[in-house]
Amino acid sequence: MKHNLSILILTFTLVATVTSVNHAQTNEDELVQVTSEGTSKASSQVEAAREIQSKALSGTAREQVIEMIGEKRYAKNKALVENRIVRESTKFIPFVQPGDAIRLPDGSWKMKLELKVSLGSLRKMVIDTGLLTDADTPVTVLPMIGFTDRTKSTSYRWWMGDSTDDSRKSLVEWAKIVQLGLHKELMQQGFHLQLPLEGTLSNAIPPVFRVDRASSQDLKLLGEYLGVSMALRGDVRVKDSKEAVGGWQIQVRLEVVPVQGGRTVAEISRTFETDTGPSDVVVRKKLENEIDEMSKDLSLQVLEAWTRGTLAATTVRLAVKGSLTPKQLVEFRSQLARSMKDIKALRERMFEPGRVIFEVDYAASPEDFREQLKTLELPGFTEKLVVDAELGEADGVNLPYTIEVRPKAL
Repeated sequence: MKHNLSILILTFTLVATVTSVNHAQTNEDELVQVTSEGTSKASSQVEAAREIQSKALSGTAREQVIEMIGEKRYAKNKALVENRIVRESTKFIPFVQPGDAIRLPDGSWKMKLELKVSLGSLRKMVIDTGLLTDADTPVTVLPMIGFTDRTKSTSYRWWMGDSTDDSRKSLVEWAKIVQLGLHKELMQQGFHLQLPLEGTLSNAIPPVFRVDRASSQDLKLLGEYLGVSMALRGDVRVKDSKEAVGGWQIQVRLEVVPVQGGRTVAEISRTFETDTGPSDVVVRKKLENEIDEMSKDLSLQVLEAWTRGTLAATTVRLAVKGSLTPKQLVEFRSQLARSMKDIKALRERMFEPGRVIFEVDYAASPEDFREQLKTLELPGFTEKLVVDAELGEADGVNLPYTIEVRPKAL
């Protein structure tokens, strides 16, 4: 499904920032470094420093929660967020480095602080409060995984309705191991993987969807029909080992895609060598030993996409025109993301003379994106929206909206 895309044409100048965010990845957690600056009208330097630090902690905590769950869910659960998370900000902001409180001419105080936010700790608190499962629709995952034994030229796909065939008995057992392992790990992260082998789900699949590999459009229609949010598709293939006579090689490739977007948000690829022995025995044993690690890897990727709001995001393109320095380009990204909170990711995809093409993950519809562009305000700029500009085809995509941004007069 193609969406109308939007283009932003800009002439840019440098604007100073108040808050900047840099990401650092540790082995066990992701820390976000935040620079914040605040003011206070307290009478003493000590009181002012205390007040500014308190506001910086609560403000940073609130902003990070909104980034994780979205503004709409925050507004719906504001009291819960403020009482259970913002008030406990020190549990996920382990480091605060205050600067010196400086007296201003009007008698107030100004102070800058450096904070580090533990996204892992915050994510756990958000999960524990149930905010990730408070969605408009259940977060249900439909497994569409094919199993193939190339040595016997047999395959099994539950949606084809062939689980009663004796020649596929081993394949069905392998499918149970994989599905149960994925179900267990996804449940721990707040998602529900349907188990088709435990019911009659295959009977509910319309004949038109009984194909080896469903297309993105098929998944969209099937998701609407079954009421699922995501599909977990891929293949598990078994063939003769190249390393040991009598052994087997298992190839696993899985990906998770939202049924409405069709964009991969999580994926794994693994190749295993089994011991020698009958395939139905040694392949089953190998899958049992490896499924927990594979499932955990995949489920954590899904959780990461969910907490950043990219599962339900629409992908649009944004063209930024102007001779921008690298520093100005970074500043543009920061200002745009702060002005449009539903932007969940912003990636440079193409650099051309005088123009940069961005790919944007936007947690709302393309129509909403265009409406936001109409009222976009970037500090230091005057914006003008050109409606129904006849841009025709650009990069193979229709781009009907243009915004021209010029620096405000000093």
